[in-house]
Amino acid sequence: MKYNSEPSKIYDVSFWLMDHYFPEQTKKTFFSVFEDTVFMRKCLEEVTEKIDKVPDLLAPFAFSENGTTSALLVFLNKEFCHHQENITLDLFLDDLLNNKNELYKSFISVVFGKQYEENDLLKDTSEYIKAIEDIYAPIDIKLKTSLILNDFDYAVGILAETVKKVYDVVEELYLAYDKEIQYIYGQIRNEYNIELYKKAFDYSEENFDETIVSIPLLNQFVVLHNFHEKNAFLLLGYKHIESFWNKVNTKTVDPRMFIITSGNDTRIEILDLIAQHGKITISSLAKIMDIPITTVGRHVSSLRNDNIIFISHRDGLQLFYSINTCYFKRLKIAMVDYIDEMVRLAKKNKKN
Repeated sequence: MKYNSEPSKIYDVSFWLMDHYFPEQTKKTFFSVFEDTVFMRKCLEEVTEKIDKVPDLLAPFAFSENGTTSALLVFLNKEFCHHQENITLDLFLDDLLNNKNELYKSFISVVFGKQYEENDLLKDTSEYIKAIEDIYAPIDIKLKTSLILNDFDYAVGILAETVKKVYDVVEELYLAYDKEIQYIYGQIRNEYNIELYKKAFDYSEENFDETIVSIPLLNQFVVLHNFHEKNAFLLLGYKHIESFWNKVNTKTVDPRMFIITSGNDTRIEILDLIAQHGKITISSLAKIMDIPITTVGRHVSSLRNDNIIFISHRDGLQLFYSINTCYFKRLKIAMVDYIDEMVRLAKKNKKN
């Protein structure tokens, strides 16, 4: 597996523009849905603080009814398919400026709807003025859409300059959080996550060494994948695991099984130590707890088999274990339901 930051940087530029022009949509789609968005907010704010201003005219390029896509992102996805993981900023800008017809198609399909075929792309003023009336969008977006279509080449030129401007700031962000990115890159390669990928999108380990991974910091919950003949390209946000945890049928989180599995002092202490250290080896646990490695190994194996912990990092022959936070988030909900049901049954039987 290989890491390439370029695709995610370009993706994050497009996402930042969506958040800049339509923050309420980002709030609705991400901040109101996902539990842990503190770091995502922080990254978005850090980029925003370093950018003086971007032209209001460009808002329709970032327009999205559902908060997950835009004309610029649709165009970028086509670029991912065409250039695969080899895309660079220069290549993207060159295609943006010299392949305007593809961007135009993306713009029309997102802003106006897919009912407009490629041979009917609102080529003249009378067509798009009439179509603009039917757009389900704020009046200012309709006005800016009209201005963009009136001189599309000019608008694309401004867009390219803005993309470069935002990219420079995003690149600084990636340098500042390289340590965090590398940590997630390590998690992506652990056995537990590989199993999730295999189940989520029929991921194969056959060409695992040639898989390219890129990790966005601004949209931390994005999951995109392209499979090629000899490798795969995965765009996995910093907190992408949360995006498809509920879509992947791993093991059912059963509160009773958790109580049974973790229900002794040694295993509780192991969980406490793993949580305190973030990641830790069996030998380190044995040393801290002053008990045989074989004993710790048996307990760790049981906790891992029930997905309570997982191998988060490898260093040579050493395996580091971490708490499976996704498991505990689901366990928290399941445990409350379990306790409520126990209380309900107890009250019912008491009356009887």
